[in-house]
Amino acid sequence: MSPRQPLLGRAARAIGARREGRRNGSGDALEDPRLAEHDALVHHRAEHHVEVREPLVLVSQIDRSGGTLLSQLFDDHPQLHAHPYELHTGHPKKYRWPVLDLAASPEEWFEILREPPAERAFLEGYRKVAQPNAPPEDVETFPFVFPPLVQRGMFLALCERRRPASGREIFDAYMTSYFNAWLDNRNVYGPDKRWVTAFAARLSNEEDSVAGLFDVYPDGRLVSIVRDPRSWYASARGVRDLVQTKSKERKYGTVEAGMEVWQKGAEALLRNRERHGERVLLVSFDDLVADTEPTMRRLAAWLEIDFHPTLLEPTFNGRPIKADSSFEVAAHGVVTDPLTRWREKLSAEEIEYVEREALPLYERTLELAG
Repeated sequence: MSPRQPLLGRAARAIGARREGRRNGSGDALEDPRLAEHDALVHHRAEHHVEVREPLVLVSQIDRSGGTLLSQLFDDHPQLHAHPYELHTGHPKKYRWPVLDLAASPEEWFEILREPPAERAFLEGYRKVAQPNAPPEDVETFPFVFPPLVQRGMFLALCERRRPASGREIFDAYMTSYFNAWLDNRNVYGPDKRWVTAFAARLSNEEDSVAGLFDVYPDGRLVSIVRDPRSWYASARGVRDLVQTKSKERKYGTVEAGMEVWQKGAEALLRNRERHGERVLLVSFDDLVADTEPTMRRLAAWLEIDFHPTLLEPTFNGRPIKADSSFEVAAHGVVTDPLTRWREKLSAEEIEYVEREALPLYERTLELAG
């Protein structure tokens, strides 16, 4: 008898009991079929899973710079396992690379790495929009069949088999559990997977977090998008105007505060490139939006993957998705409005300040993003 037969037999008996309405002497159901079905599902996925051990390509820079767009352009490429949301494995904050104690238990590792947004998306559907006050009809929602308990069960089962002895082995188990527990993931299968791709805003700002990324993934890559500070501030301020919270007010409440954020991010990109060399690629936001095909061909060549038409259209699980913009978006695909919107959204005084304080640094980053 194979190891899975008792488990599947248990599930079949419980399901059959539910269908027939059979009960024990006390009137209770013989067994809760939901628990049995869950166990069978975890077992099926663990027994027939797709290994996800490929190195990580992390897209990271400050918010409102095009990271969501790039992650959605990667979404449906047949040689990639593309994480569909912003990566939230960071600890204690999402933008900090997690430090995993190898002496800890798999349960403790999972509690650090688990991603609450994935759990919410399972219950509410996937939606990522910068305009939280947008009317419901303007917000796209996509199914995300990702039972969190299945991922947890898979992760623990994989750790029990593999006995991870390094941060990379823990992450491999986590990524395997993530992409296999995503039950309607249309791109999980394929014989020639090369990379896992994911987006994590602001992690690139933290020196120790970038070092942690390359410690776990010495064969990994970091892609950072450089955005014109004028168009960046127009977008960032657009978010501030829609979401009136104290944290947003501190970050973007004035042009001076906004440029401090932008400059810190740009300086981090230059530092990362200097310290980690060819493992770091800087990409111009203007090129990504206005010259998408040559930019994505350059990225494909750098990653040594085939150029594929899917790299030209932002999607979620293979379905077209609208831009994650601070402003109204009417159509799918890559939109170019953000490149010039700042001319009408910023005052002459704000433009003059940004150009004086940030354009020289922007030109330096563009030299490396050519």
